[in-house]
Amino acid sequence: MLFFIRLFIKVIAGSLLLGVAAYFWIGDRPKVLHTLYPVSAALAVPTLGCSPNAPEWMASSSKFSLWNNASPAGQLAYISADGVVHECHYGWSGTPLVSSPVNSHTRFRYASMTKLLTADLVLREIQAGRLALDDVLLDRLNVAAEPQDERLGQITVEHLLRHSAGFDRLKTTDSMVVRNRKPWCPYTADPLSTLRLDFAPGSRYAYSNLNYCLLGMLLERGSAELQDFRALMEQEYDLAARDIRFVDGPYLEDEVAYDFRHSGFYGEDYWRYFDFKALSSAAGLSGSATALAELLSSWRTDGWFPVTQAPAEDACRENVFRGCYGYGVFSYQPAAEQLRINVQPGLLYGAPSLAIIDDQGGVTVWVGSGTRASGSSTDAMLEQLYAALNAYYSAAASP
Repeated sequence: MLFFIRLFIKVIAGSLLLGVAAYFWIGDRPKVLHTLYPVSAALAVPTLGCSPNAPEWMASSSKFSLWNNASPAGQLAYISADGVVHECHYGWSGTPLVSSPVNSHTRFRYASMTKLLTADLVLREIQAGRLALDDVLLDRLNVAAEPQDERLGQITVEHLLRHSAGFDRLKTTDSMVVRNRKPWCPYTADPLSTLRLDFAPGSRYAYSNLNYCLLGMLLERGSAELQDFRALMEQEYDLAARDIRFVDGPYLEDEVAYDFRHSGFYGEDYWRYFDFKALSSAAGLSGSATALAELLSSWRTDGWFPVTQAPAEDACRENVFRGCYGYGVFSYQPAAEQLRINVQPGLLYGAPSLAIIDDQGGVTVWVGSGTRASGSSTDAMLEQLYAALNAYYSAAASP
């Protein structure tokens, strides 16, 4: 009799535990997933690996990405000024323990790091004399209609590069990423004449994907055969040889699985609601961290990179991250005696990233597979990487 009583109690207790778990899973699944993140992180720890002789800061920064920045998979690549390539990677490509571990070739979405390539190609066209920084947007796109906002006629190529054309996504919805709405750019320039700007061109900075979509249109229309933007990119940078590919929305076969537990409204199917063809010049590329770092490093000419050479403007505040945008990168230097970097963050749902070009000639690229529950994943990782790089170079300079 005692046996059956104990069995009954165990059954009741088990049912209650399962019931409570089911209640929370059905009623507040995100909270349950948030709570379980340390389990995902612990399962990823054994997969962390770095190339031989990689600086110690790379492993510690990868651990920060995993434990403190809620990315259960990621890659970190660093190329020194003399061209030595180092990389770290961690996590699982899909379900932990049953999928293959992430390696140095696993694909991640670059998101807005794509803007670096768009900016570089614009600068190449300027160097070749086919574009100029002061070219007027409406003239280059042959917009015939009289603009409803006369300030539209002041927008130049340089304004678009610097995110100072007058589009502010915090005031006016970014037309490139409106759920279930096909954007007009890059398919037609006609709606330009109907827009009202949020500020006078050149008066300040405000990040907007529309700026770089319009640059993509300029590149297409300026090409000899009116080539598609993606074809121009492939032709200029030999992307296929680097295994860098454009994303059309659905996940590619060699792409990492992203973690959406902290992504809020959007989940795994977020790509269904946006036009990735339209985002080609602003956020369209994918590949490994090493592939992008090697491409960026190849732009180095006599120790400098064209995208970092924008003249300083009165509106610039280099001591504040995102306070000064140049030609495809934010310039950032907290204090005069510290390291100066140029950085382009990237963010799609579940896919944060950073590309950093430092004033010592180094290139760093980080890609992750999940975002923080609160705060900015890219800002947190930038703070970590900046401190690591600053200390690394300071130590190397010490006698």
